Amino acid sequence: MKNNCHLSILFPIIVLFSLTISCHSQISPENNQNPVPVNVRTICNLPDELNESSGIGIEGNNRIWSHLDSGNPNEIYCFDTTGTLLRTITISNVENIDWEDLATDNDETWYICDAGNNNNNRTDLAVYIIPDPETMSGDQVIAGIINFTLEDQTEFPPPSSDHNYDIEAIIWHDDSLFMFTKDRSNPFTGITKMYVLPDTPGTYVARLADSFFVGNTTESGRITSADINHHTGELMLLTNTGLVSFTNYPGNRFFDGEVTKYNFTTIPGQNEAIAFVSATKLYMTEEGSNNSPGPLYEIRLPQPQLSINTTTVANALKAYPNPVQDFIKIYCPLNGDALLKIIDCEGRVLKNSVFDQEATCYLGGLKPGVYIICLMSSEVMITKRIIKL
Repeated sequence: MKNNCHLSILFPIIVLFSLTISCHSQISPENNQNPVPVNVRTICNLPDELNESSGIGIEGNNRIWSHLDSGNPNEIYCFDTTGTLLRTITISNVENIDWEDLATDNDETWYICDAGNNNNNRTDLAVYIIPDPETMSGDQVIAGIINFTLEDQTEFPPPSSDHNYDIEAIIWHDDSLFMFTKDRSNPFTGITKMYVLPDTPGTYVARLADSFFVGNTTESGRITSADINHHTGELMLLTNTGLVSFTNYPGNRFFDGEVTKYNFTTIPGQNEAIAFVSATKLYMTEEGSNNSPGPLYEIRLPQPQLSINTTTVANALKAYPNPVQDFIKIYCPLNGDALLKIIDCEGRVLKNSVFDQEATCYLGGLKPGVYIICLMSSEVMITKRIIKL
């Protein structure tokens, strides 16, 4: 669940953490970032059941999944953009100690991060693995479990100056899970640490891979969620005042890429979770207050000013799985909205909708055979053949 390059000054991590580890910390002072302003638009209030939303995942154009944080039911909830609750699934073999974020991989496996650690004293950190909830026929599922410890934590809790083991953000990338800390140190450092885990059940020590200076206040420097666009590779971190984007990075070294900061033009309440809807649009949830749910927000990033090369864009039209049985995901980096059509071999238009770089279409009701995806914008028309099983 997309950029201007900004100066990052390398600073030895041993000075910041008094550790001897094989990673580095990038220091990017806020006054050198020239943040880009972005608007936050309220879409709806979350369902009553989500009065403490803490993670978010997107399925299709109007099916949004979320969960609650510490001490709440071990459930995930599906709702739409009117705030109507559509479905509830119980993760039957685990508790909700402090669920803090959601991540998905390229195969639509879901990962629930149970590593919220406000007091920095937990020794039972975990990630729960479930299949795509849209594929489940029942209302319960048994999760695979990743148990882990953090390689650099030896005290539970550590001194207040080292309270940087609260993990409230997770993504999947290249067969690994990447987790980002919410700094609770005193005095405040404004640094997020990045840990890496395998994405399969087991017991592991999470490797400390890197760190990054986010901001010099608790509002601008604490990470509360993360998401990655699996098509473009853009990593996005959420704070209470905006977003931090990483693009064009080498391998999995996100913090070595191009950094863009986006500042919200109006500051919402307690921002909890983000997920990409398209390359330039994200949804964000806010934790509620006094047992009342918070809003679902839409964030629109500035459109990249790119010239259209028809051949390049046509090659970038992705549709998977292909062959397909039920749901097919479609991605193409067009500038602005386009029309998406599903056409049969006789030229009949079977589906017609607005397309904004990404879409999920349900084809379960179509007969087996060959169909055509057609994308039409003011600049190009692109087609791709798919096979329905």
